[in-house]
Amino acid sequence: MTAVLLAVSMSACLFAGMIDKGFVNRFGGNIKMYYIFNMAVSVVCALVLLFMAGGFKASAFTVMTGLLFGLITTVQKISSMQAMNSGPYSYTAVITSLSTLIPTLSGRFIWNEKIYPVQYVGIALMMICLICSVDFKAEQKSASVKWLVFCALAFICTGSIGVMQRWHQSTEYKDELDEFLVIAFTVSVVFSLIGMIINARFIKEGSVGGKLRSGIYATLILFMIIDGVCVAFNNKLNLYLSGVIDTAVFFPVVNGGGLVLTSLAAVIVFKEKLSLQKWIGLIIGIIAVVLLCNPFG
Repeated sequence: MTAVLLAVSMSACLFAGMIDKGFVNRFGGNIKMYYIFNMAVSVVCALVLLFMAGGFKASAFTVMTGLLFGLITTVQKISSMQAMNSGPYSYTAVITSLSTLIPTLSGRFIWNEKIYPVQYVGIALMMICLICSVDFKAEQKSASVKWLVFCALAFICTGSIGVMQRWHQSTEYKDELDEFLVIAFTVSVVFSLIGMIINARFIKEGSVGGKLRSGIYATLILFMIIDGVCVAFNNKLNLYLSGVIDTAVFFPVVNGGGLVLTSLAAVIVFKEKLSLQKWIGLIIGIIAVVLLCNPFG
């Protein structure tokens, strides 16, 4: 059953990422649509998590940390979609996954955990992966740097999400995990609405009305619902599995295995073509993620 739940969690993460990429391919760099998408996904996610929780009782600490978590989650989603629009989906997933470095370092400096030699190797390989990510040809460099900036923002936010989860779960309020997630995704709806209003007020973008009138409303709503359900199950199952599977097995499988699946989806489903330099960086990045999760510790 544990193996089945792990497979379901990884599949949910993969499907959510593929839907995000498909949405980005459909609407390009239209940030307004990203906010609408995240708002709808967050509503579904909050409702699913609330249903699975079976009740709701939150302390002031959980409310405050959930609010901050919701803001970070919103920025992470939007920046990830921007990165997908600016660069390769597979490599975006690699750099975002390397954010496991942030919880690793926070464990060392905040919770006095040990950093193992293999993790230092992972950090070194991460640097090589980042160098390989930038195309140094003059005509491609500016596009690569733009994409890398969005990846960096997603990297910071994804790592911060791990730290926030660890922080909440290390306190006396750890039993309020469901409430924490429900509050976070509810707040994400509010921040997405605010972001959409600000974007509509100050940024001129092309209308997507024509695209939406061409009969894709039902499909769009369906994929938003599927994405929200996938995100909810991925969060819920990962938190459960992290407590029943050894850390040395769980994190390398979830991060490394997830990256392999994402890379395959990028090549097979989205027909991505990477240069030899980026293929080398992609492989090094996957190895770095596994080592940062300390599979030998």
